[in-house]
Amino acid sequence: MATTVEAGDPSEHFAPSSAPVTVADGSGGYLTAVIGTRSPSADGYGQLVFFWHGTTFVGWDRSSESLAIQAITPGKPGAIRVTYAHYGPDDGLCCPSLPAVTIEYRWNGHGFTPSGMPPKRGEEAAVEGA
Repeated sequence: MATTVEAGDPSEHFAPSSAPVTVADGSGGYLTAVIGTRSPSADGYGQLVFFWHGTTFVGWDRSSESLAIQAITPGKPGAIRVTYAHYGPDDGLCCPSLPAVTIEYRWNGHGFTPSGMPPKRGEEAAVEGA
């Protein structure tokens, strides 16, 4: 996670901020997801989900950080569910007013296919690295 940085500020990397969630991949292997939070961070916002197949890192939930990820939970074999806070345009960081959005990420043998798009609020910092 430490090699993933904000594209505009490589001094900002990511650190684990959740327990890992692991599920079977449906083919005898396993999948793991962990929430990473931007670090250093004064407010605890700016998050990504990092995905692995076995011990191989395969990618993030998206190419820009989300403000807040509420949970990652196991789905059916080959799937991990991610619940995102959903902010209205005038909401403070403390208080998302819209219903949370849950996206299921399904393993397709090479990477993860999301069941939908995570909610977005304004400009979100792009990330790069591995």
